Amino acid sequence: MRKLLSLGLPALLLFVAPCFGDVHVEAKNWKQLQTYDVRTLAPVMGDHNRELVAVKFTFRGKDIRHQKPNWFEGSLWQPDPKARKHFADVRVMVAKADLNAFKGITTDSSSGQELTVYGTVLRDFDSHFLFVRLLGRNVTLDSAGNATVSW
Repeated sequence: MRKLLSLGLPALLLFVAPCFGDVHVEAKNWKQLQTYDVRTLAPVMGDHNRELVAVKFTFRGKDIRHQKPNWFEGSLWQPDPKARKHFADVRVMVAKADLNAFKGITTDSSSGQELTVYGTVLRDFDSHFLFVRLLGRNVTLDSAGNATVSW
């Protein structure tokens, strides 16, 4: 039992730690950051599973669903004249602690202002969908090139 706890607790802390406050990203991972707009990322999300990405979008969807105990599901949108519904979207998951900051993002589709958020592309195996787990909107770099992402 002690061995199980000694292995399971650190793994749990690695998953839960990014849910609280600022997220620290090492320089080697930050240098691999790819920037996508919603139109580009949406059709190829499966190819970028577990990658750190910057997502450029215009507005967030109005609907926010309480998906899991401490997680909420939303969406990021961007106009796409080639799409059937003239918009492209990407699902996102937001930690409960970051929900108010996420709600502060505009839902106005005519704003035209391009915004950027940072997150990790993940797959929910229970629900069988891909999403971006949002880490924040603001980035500060230290002298070593490590990034701190916050809202």
